[in-house]
Amino acid sequence: MPGQPQLREVSWLYLTGDTIPAALIRVEQHMDGSGVWVVLHNAPASAPTVRTEHDSEHDARSEARRIRDTITDWCRQHDTASTWRTHTREPY
Repeated sequence: MPGQPQLREVSWLYLTGDTIPAALIRVEQHMDGSGVWVVLHNAPASAPTVRTEHDSEHDARSEARRIRDTITDWCRQHDTASTWRTHTREPY
């Protein structure tokens, strides 16, 4: 739909044995012709949403990957087993 942001990628972090995500990362594309991409993340999932804007899909997906890597490193340092589940969506 024109004007409405479209979800392009979502990642949920699950700690071993949990069914509720511990962290959430979303990548959205603005559909208003601006070319803006937004990364939204909550770590932990109950924390307020942090939002960053990017000028390209590549930059937005790189930021999402950087956030995932940072959280994964933290889990490893604290001997916390975890798994990311990431889904990518095509434009609709």
